[in-house]
Amino acid sequence: MILFITHVNSQSNNKKLFYVDSYLTTSNENNFEYIKEIEDYDSRKKEYNIKIYYKSGKIYLIGTTTNKDRVKLEGKCLYYFENGKKKQVANYHDNLPTGKQFYYHENGVFKAETEVEISKDKKISYTKILNYFDENNVQKVVNGEGEYSEDYDHNKERSKGLVKDFLKEGLWNGEIKELKASFSEQYSKGKLVIGHSIDSLNNKYTYTEIEERAHPKKGINNFYSYVQNCGIIPKNIEGGVYGQILLSLEVTETGKLENITAYADDKFGVTANAIQLISQYENWIPGKHRGIIVKTHFTLPITFK
Repeated sequence: MILFITHVNSQSNNKKLFYVDSYLTTSNENNFEYIKEIEDYDSRKKEYNIKIYYKSGKIYLIGTTTNKDRVKLEGKCLYYFENGKKKQVANYHDNLPTGKQFYYHENGVFKAETEVEISKDKKISYTKILNYFDENNVQKVVNGEGEYSEDYDHNKERSKGLVKDFLKEGLWNGEIKELKASFSEQYSKGKLVIGHSIDSLNNKYTYTEIEERAHPKKGINNFYSYVQNCGIIPKNIEGGVYGQILLSLEVTETGKLENITAYADDKFGVTANAIQLISQYENWIPGKHRGIIVKTHFTLPITFK
């Protein structure tokens, strides 16, 4: 038996539409941030044209994905503000930003030119800051030298500091609006040396990594062993099951799994059974962002051979 995965919220001719959440994971009409459109969904291709829309129907992203069920960007990708103005011209390889990146302010003024370099093992990336202009079109970074202001996730997080030889250098200060926290960081040749953050309750944290991923207390191998042996394939299914299911999971600040959903569903009950069994795996160490414990998200592929 072959496990075919399809979960379509809407379709039009050779295009299919999906509700997706803030992580661009397939969701539902009660919990979505964007709408994803895939061209030629029913065909087998190496790459698919993808468009993602704001709830308002305005375009957010235009690009190419190598996976029709999971956003895996490749090549040139265009981002837009909801007012219709261009936000970013990005370049990807295997869903990682690489090469030249171009940014724009919401008022249409050109913002920045950067260049991302990735190590061969894909574990470390370096961002060179080439040029930067503020909202009034005043150039603050010229050929890798000057003062730079950066923002993340629709201005929910901002930081500011010096750039020397194209890389972050010295003291950088910033704020995380969603966590009502502030932080200061020391950089040397673009590498974070140490950071200090203060949350809304005046708790202080020290860190040397901006992101720390959540992980099982017993180790990731124990978790994978559980997934392999917990009996995801229902006993009433006859014959072999082949294919892959993709699950989206969140680890809460207290170390519990929640909001386990699938990128797509199947008619045999395998996906539903996987969600139920994996939700029973407990005891996770939560992730951290700039030293502060936060809810984190990751994707779990389960392959049947």
